[in-house]
Amino acid sequence: MSSKVARALRIVAAMTVVVSLVGAGYLGRSPWIVVLATPALTLLYALGKFRQWQMAWRAGGLKSIGLGVLVALPIQLGLGYVFYLIGRGLASLVAPAPIAALGAADVLAVGLVFLVGLAFSLAIIKLEGNAMGTRDAWAAPVADQAAHPTDEVELDMDPRPLTPETFFKSPGYWRPDPLREAMEGRGKRVAKPALAASELEIAAAEKRLGFPLPESLRALYRMLDGGYVGALYVPLKTGPGPVYDDWRGAFSIDYSSLSPLKDLRTVRAHYEDFTDDPDDIPAHADTLLVLQSRYGDMTLLDYSRPGEPRVSIVDFDKSGDAAGIAFETFDAFFQALRRPKEEKPRPFDRELFRSKPLGDLPRDGRATAFWGDANHPFVNMAKGRDDGWHPKAMADDALINETEARIGAKLPEVIKQLWRAKNGGDVAYRFLMDGPDVEFEPFEELAPMEYAVTLAELSRRIDFSPGEKPWHESIAEADKLVVLNARREALVLLDFRREGDPSLLVVDDFGASGIDNARAFDDIDAFIGKLRKFERSPLLPSPL
Repeated sequence: MSSKVARALRIVAAMTVVVSLVGAGYLGRSPWIVVLATPALTLLYALGKFRQWQMAWRAGGLKSIGLGVLVALPIQLGLGYVFYLIGRGLASLVAPAPIAALGAADVLAVGLVFLVGLAFSLAIIKLEGNAMGTRDAWAAPVADQAAHPTDEVELDMDPRPLTPETFFKSPGYWRPDPLREAMEGRGKRVAKPALAASELEIAAAEKRLGFPLPESLRALYRMLDGGYVGALYVPLKTGPGPVYDDWRGAFSIDYSSLSPLKDLRTVRAHYEDFTDDPDDIPAHADTLLVLQSRYGDMTLLDYSRPGEPRVSIVDFDKSGDAAGIAFETFDAFFQALRRPKEEKPRPFDRELFRSKPLGDLPRDGRATAFWGDANHPFVNMAKGRDDGWHPKAMADDALINETEARIGAKLPEVIKQLWRAKNGGDVAYRFLMDGPDVEFEPFEELAPMEYAVTLAELSRRIDFSPGEKPWHESIAEADKLVVLNARREALVLLDFRREGDPSLLVVDDFGASGIDNARAFDDIDAFIGKLRKFERSPLLPSPL
């Protein structure tokens, strides 16, 4: 409510100023009245942009305010004369009035308009402050404010420091996917290494590199042997504002990952991949350890001096040496790291951007529509191996019978119908609407029928890391769970552990909780019929 009243007052305040200037021209008041009114107009303009001018004050003090005033004064003077001349033009069409000399009445009128505008402005500031739920913004902290007045925040940084628990976002997509490899089979055993590094692995990496890692970095590797950390930045100045010029991306912002122990190496080893010219290799290359790199943009541990290594972030392609931003210790670097705030999705009617449920289509067209026209990733990967084998384009009776014999169970009719239309691949109808504000994506793809395997058999194809119990030993009746897809830690399974038709299980984080937190759908046919696809009308605005 406060924001609506504030908007209405803004309109009234603006119209008061405009009408006053047009009226001055219409009544033939002295043109000098615009010059007299310009400081007042500038102040009212500043109050109208109160939040932006506050940011300028915090970031640059009087200097920023002074520069802003020097820019605003001539603009307000020009606008004032535009409205004054509009009034003169109207008067010439109706009843031309002679130009009067500037007098006390003019000064009084300007003062009155200013006071009215000031009252409106203060009321607007109060109402907008209430709507935002803010305190007196003059008392807000300096950090994370813009260096100049701006209507748009370029980089809205979360002021909270990172912790070891919030550092990693995921293990990273560069890791091998043992579940996918084991599901494909091909007669080879698949290694499933632990996600975290052991003390022995850390010590072995230090011995190979010839450098001891900082203890806080070792602790991160004990949590996860490298991985995706997301967009992380370090400040380039004290009290950085929400602008890109005040921040520097860490961990090669396009990659945003900490390298696993096996990939740690020196800058010299990195450059020797593509050059043997000593002049191309940066100084101290043997004592600079690369934590992440994107071409010459690197985050480094600098062992070129005694004691604990510094952390340097440098782009050798631009600077040619290690002169970049540096931190005295890894702890200091870690404490400086900040992550941008997650953007809240802009509200839009999700119903407008999802198709009707698959079950609303004619029955004979549902199977083909379910898959869509996307390329078949499993076929493409099989062809890329060039070993002469790839999945069938569509499941036939022979493949269905062979699959059922292998898994020891009869497939549901809806599964056979779908795979007869296309033997696995990317799924078009993959969104489930549980309500107007609840959306769930059970899967993006489903494997070909040749890949379908019981969880027990999948487990037996894998060499687990020491201390990790195989799934066929830890999950009851794993031989009655049939894997339709495995991608990282996400699984889609048919559950034959009960009498009658199987249910469908969708697992988001199999590594952390097994199937304990799986979403179960007892009626697979009804579940498939409720799925929708993304289908935005070209006549509708983008949700982004």
